[in-house]
Amino acid sequence: MTGSPHIPAALDLAAVAVGALAGAVTATVRARADRIDVIGVAVIAIATGLGGSMLRDVALGQAPAALRSDGYLIAALAAAGAGMAFAHWPIRASMAIAVLDAAALGLYLVLGITKAQSAGVSATAAVLVGVLSCTGGGVIRDLLLGDPVALVRIGSWYVTASLGAAGVFLLAQPRTDLTTATVATTLTAFALRAAALRWSWSSPPATRREFR
Repeated sequence: MTGSPHIPAALDLAAVAVGALAGAVTATVRARADRIDVIGVAVIAIATGLGGSMLRDVALGQAPAALRSDGYLIAALAAAGAGMAFAHWPIRASMAIAVLDAAALGLYLVLGITKAQSAGVSATAAVLVGVLSCTGGGVIRDLLLGDPVALVRIGSWYVTASLGAAGVFLLAQPRTDLTTATVATTLTAFALRAAALRWSWSSPPATRREFR
């Protein structure tokens, strides 16, 4: 597909910052129990924030944007510091992490799809790149924390929310401007993730049927 709108660098940096913030909050909340030091929190935050964009660019055969500009690392480090402070606020950490995760999901999805479209791939491939982009950071975070990868677990709804939001973006993109399409996509991703958490929605478990 050609003629896709140019992605502002500020939007890419915003996605990195939101992802890194979510990673930092998650790691800081776990720091005492899991003996994670300040450097560890920063590493997890940076990996979470930059992971999705780097996977996206590698999948498209491009040099990762995060390696071509210092702004990405600076944004991730700043978000890591903010996340360490934010995690100690008197709020429900799980709620904050869920909100940040959902926001990052929508932003990275839009960036992944649009950048893939600009590279000339098909709509299906663009959605695949978008899903890879918006879930990659979370997978890396889970692996670094030694957690089961939420992406493939019952109840996470990461992929389902991503696909639903991708549908909204593809429908809105030709009919409106990039900002409106991005907001609609991010709100859809957030709404689907929030609904899945609130009402315990999940995909069918992959159980083996026993035949007699």
